[in-house]
Amino acid sequence: MPDDARAAVLAASVEELEHLSRFDRPDIDQLAERAAAEAWALGRSDLAQRARLVQADLLRRRGDVTECGGRAQEIHRWATEHGAQRLLARSSFVLAAVFQELGDLSRALEHALRSVELLDEDAAPQTVIDHHARLADCLGLVGDLAARDRYDRVLRLAEDLGDVDRQLLLLNNRAYCEVVSGAFEEALVWSAALQELAARHDVPISVGRLDTVGRALLELGRLEEAEDAMLPGVRPEILDASRDGDAGADFLLTLAEIRRRRAHLAQAQDTLDECVRRCERYGLTSIRVRARREQAELHAAGGDFRAAYEEHRLYTDELMELQSAERDARARALQAMYETAEARRQSRRYRELSLRDPLTGLYNRRFVDEQLPRLLSGDAGRPVTVALLDLDHFKRVNDTLSHEVGDRVLCAVAQVLQESVPMGGDADGAGSFVARMGGEEFLLVLAGAAADTAAAALESVRRAVREHPWDGLTGGLPVTISIGAAATLDDAGVTPAEVLGRADAHLYRAKREGRDRVVHDPA
Repeated sequence: MPDDARAAVLAASVEELEHLSRFDRPDIDQLAERAAAEAWALGRSDLAQRARLVQADLLRRRGDVTECGGRAQEIHRWATEHGAQRLLARSSFVLAAVFQELGDLSRALEHALRSVELLDEDAAPQTVIDHHARLADCLGLVGDLAARDRYDRVLRLAEDLGDVDRQLLLLNNRAYCEVVSGAFEEALVWSAALQELAARHDVPISVGRLDTVGRALLELGRLEEAEDAMLPGVRPEILDASRDGDAGADFLLTLAEIRRRRAHLAQAQDTLDECVRRCERYGLTSIRVRARREQAELHAAGGDFRAAYEEHRLYTDELMELQSAERDARARALQAMYETAEARRQSRRYRELSLRDPLTGLYNRRFVDEQLPRLLSGDAGRPVTVALLDLDHFKRVNDTLSHEVGDRVLCAVAQVLQESVPMGGDADGAGSFVARMGGEEFLLVLAGAAADTAAAALESVRRAVREHPWDGLTGGLPVTISIGAAATLDDAGVTPAEVLGRADAHLYRAKREGRDRVVHDPA
């Protein structure tokens, strides 16, 4: 066969691989590898790069977002340098998914738009559907109502094409985006359409899609229907066949919540236990952390408020660690994808986010561990006051009101702390900061302030928390704090452990002597 004819056949094969790569086919990787090798042999670098991009996207689907992003960015640069418009459109399509998974929805939307703008007029209908669907997904995830019109258009295209797989994918993604945006009635419309289409074509619904259906019904309070909708997925062979990368754990977590809210507590506990087993077996840290919150709710539903409180504390501590780890991972992924000034800027942004508590926006324990030693070993003779602040009787807020109200109280206290203490705005305050240490404990560090000035500032903070208008949030339940503070004074080589130990001892004394007070080093 002449080379031109071989190239034409190969181009058709690569396009078919691009169409199939949205779905699970075990042989796509090998087929793409062979296509790339043949393309190089024919001197068709453009086809080779398209085949490599199929392989890169498979890596993303299997969880290696960093490697996929690096390869896709490399191919995107090659396409730019060689004016390969079709490859530019396709690499933008893949990069939109990469940034979506990294949580950078603005960048994902930018690439999704570009992938649509660059489509050839004679692009295959499957390609048109896929690119417009990804744009609809990105629009939907940022809450843009324009997503609905775009979903309508591509769904009609998929119906005209008779492509059931793409119709099911579109219906699921649309329902999921409506759930994320809080439009649960709208989500239910598309969930019902998904179920009807699957039944009509005798296609089993995956647990990931059943989860979307169940979540829409759950949020509407239609709990019995939600459980009935999810029951087809509870069989072990169905759960184990899940290709969503979570072994069905996310599905089980939703089902546990439904059963708990139906007051079927024993069933809910069994379901949650299986979810946790799968999390631990497959290293599903994110879902495991969310399972702790559901366990706290289960304890509370059963009347064991002490166990609920302890489980919720574990949840908040592990959530902060998880958020920091995820942001660090995003920073590393971006750095691996780019070696440009923009990448370094994005990396610094995610690095900063990794040092923040996701609930309150304050610095977290990781920041304290990095910053406090530097501050204490800084300018000789410059005083530093370290104060530990703990909310008094905070368990009563969670037990009497709810954990959600407790979280709002923590955020309000964080805001009071930030407003009460000027952070680093002048020479005297440079290096001062507020952090959340975990649970209801905060840390306030005052740098450069004399002992009496620091003591007055802490007393002002205590009063500000006490006098904050809490009634609208807590219904008359008071919110106060106890503070234990220690100063470095003229200590030479004082360590964070030493100064924190003294502050903790003073905090214990403040609690023991009646709470809502400041105890610090003697003058």
